Amino acid sequence: MWTSRLFNHFEGRQDCDVASTDIYIPPSTRYATDKKHSLYCPNRATLLEAMSGGGRHGFDTPYFPKACHLRWYSTPEICMILDRFDSIVFLGDETLRHIYSAFNMLLRENIALGGLRQWDMKESERETCRCANQLIRPECLAYSVTDSQSVRINDAASRHSSPYYCDRTPHSFITIDRSPAAEDLHTAFSSILTRELDSYKPIPVIHSLSLATSLSWPTATSSMDEWVTLADISQKNVPFLWVGPNAAGHLKPPSQILSQGNNALWHYTIEMAKEAESRSLDALGMYNLTLQAGSWDGSHYGQKVVLVQAMMATPRHYGAVTDFQAIMG
Repeated sequence: MWTSRLFNHFEGRQDCDVASTDIYIPPSTRYATDKKHSLYCPNRATLLEAMSGGGRHGFDTPYFPKACHLRWYSTPEICMILDRFDSIVFLGDETLRHIYSAFNMLLRENIALGGLRQWDMKESERETCRCANQLIRPECLAYSVTDSQSVRINDAASRHSSPYYCDRTPHSFITIDRSPAAEDLHTAFSSILTRELDSYKPIPVIHSLSLATSLSWPTATSSMDEWVTLADISQKNVPFLWVGPNAAGHLKPPSQILSQGNNALWHYTIEMAKEAESRSLDALGMYNLTLQAGSWDGSHYGQKVVLVQAMMATPRHYGAVTDFQAIMG
């Protein structure tokens, strides 16, 4: 359950200057309990529409979903959600990698270095890569966590241990930048889907591809078909969530404005959402969320944005979202 002190116990809370009230404003407490619950999105469709269609009341102010609210879950509540699944796969380019890093920050309750393999880093690197630098500096991105198993195996023996709050549901990130992807990536994906042969729990896939392909519409649709086909072969329950690109910030290089500016990004967002829905895939837009947010390079965003994106992408909406929200309410 959300409180204004949600991040107070997270490692790096003060150093990184990230407060829960900076990134999320829940329904007003002036409402009676029954009325307040009714302000949350009641089902998957309205939740995705609200998250995709919201906005900010001023530059870098907290993001407000459209029409109804999403629930910002505490780490124990996220763990309860993840227990519904056999595994979770993040499949995409650099933009989605940042969201996966923030997903790890939430699960490790570590804003300072939670997206990184701390055990592989020198002390000077850990100091350099703290907070937003873990998303910004290339030398820090090289240490990004790409799967939960590596944290489970290596973190406990580290002098700078930062374990997951819960570690029952494995998750991983697979980097793709084209379609078709390399055969070894197909093999890795298929092995995840078939890891538990006798289980019938879903294996959600969060899928995104945008700037790595210069917003190629044919490549995006080919990628959707490619990975859905592999999922179908596994005969597992594999729901997909297609995640659209970020908006362009004011520091986007002039040479990229025509091909990757907001006009191109908006049309890509709308058309790829239609393509996803035509394939019975869910779609989540990130354009509105990032439109009035600060970006250091015009394409990527800091912790206050990616933490919201990670919460939005957490696969809460696969199965009985209304029942779960009623329980957690």
